[in-house]
Amino acid sequence: MFPHAPIRPMIPSSPRLTWLFLIASSLAYFGPDLLVPAAWAHTHAYLVGSALYQGMLVVLGFGFGPALCRAMAVSPTGTSALNAAIEGGRADLKAAGLAVPPVLLFDHAMPFVLTAGLLPRQCEVFVSTGLASRLTPSGLQFLLARAAVHATLRHRLAALLPLLVFTMLLPDDLKSLATWLETGGFLLLWLMVHWAFELDADRCAARAVGAGAGDALREGLAITHPHPTWLSTHPPLRWRLRAVRASA
Repeated sequence: MFPHAPIRPMIPSSPRLTWLFLIASSLAYFGPDLLVPAAWAHTHAYLVGSALYQGMLVVLGFGFGPALCRAMAVSPTGTSALNAAIEGGRADLKAAGLAVPPVLLFDHAMPFVLTAGLLPRQCEVFVSTGLASRLTPSGLQFLLARAAVHATLRHRLAALLPLLVFTMLLPDDLKSLATWLETGGFLLLWLMVHWAFELDADRCAARAVGAGAGDALREGLAITHPHPTWLSTHPPLRWRLRAVRASA
């Protein structure tokens, strides 16, 4: 049971906090299998109940995502200049008509950004010092603009609904060829939807930032994906640059 449960830390954190999150989330997802009698494991009622339980955990994970990220974030020191740059970027984007959710800067060397939350009004953006400190003001502004687009309702649904389908509706029988084909087909469809919304985020961010959006995109990718591979879940760079040039 529970083969599709997404067990991973929300943000890069300290080893202690990461292990606590992994243990707690694993117990939440796999605990029912350890508690119910083996005779129940394949009954229709239990299969339906476990699917609903997993779906509830996914929704709660999105809803409490900002709180979980804040709990795992390690507060940086001596970053007043970075915080000022972030607030300045938010103010410029607000003047351009794009409201950026609250941004929390956390201390980690890995370049990382995440828009967390279930509904737009409760979304928060988490940015690592390892990313913010390496961006120019225009690069940081483009990053914040994309994060703001990811906080809109259509993008929150695009993140939530595929995960609910993957968790609740796909069959659990990993020995069946049909299951592998269904899973592969779903993942291909998800990748197409994911690319469409990533390109939409690039277009909307470029409209808010204006001139220089293409250079800002290249700058951010040089930090977050310095060695792109064909296994990346992001659209090809030429597609993204075309979307930015068409909107800037």
